[in-house]
Amino acid sequence: MLKNATMFNAARNAILTRDAMLICTVALALLPACNTANTTTAGSGSRSGSETPKGLGSNVEYEQIITNGWLNYKANIVGVREGTVTDNLKRVAVDVYSDQSALQRFSYKFEWFDASGMPVVNPTGSLISVSIHPKETITLSSVATSATATQWRLTFLDHQQR
Repeated sequence: MLKNATMFNAARNAILTRDAMLICTVALALLPACNTANTTTAGSGSRSGSETPKGLGSNVEYEQIITNGWLNYKANIVGVREGTVTDNLKRVAVDVYSDQSALQRFSYKFEWFDASGMPVVNPTGSLISVSIHPKETITLSSVATSATATQWRLTFLDHQQR
């Protein structure tokens, strides 16, 4: 009887170990999807004027680099405007629309660069977390901290759906 119990425990431990390894393998495979990003830069694409809400200045050509199709729908860029404020500082405003049926959360940050593509120090360039309601459009904006900043980049970081 003791021999049967020992064999049963050994078989059970082998099954538990196999299941634990399978769970760990699946978790590691999914880990890269936990923090994906979309990056939008001033660049070569463009949108028609009818998609851009009024205000802030002229349309800016831009290109969107999609790294996750689901995140693309979570944060659709529907308008980009660029202008100048006092002291020749550039300002950019990006309109983001959610066509999802539930509240979505993501973080973003703007980065500024000079004409040579070198980063311009931006003390407020940290990640900002936002929520966007279904069918809502929000505007994300940034003002360059230096007149030498001529280019910008906007990076979105996805929050995992909970």
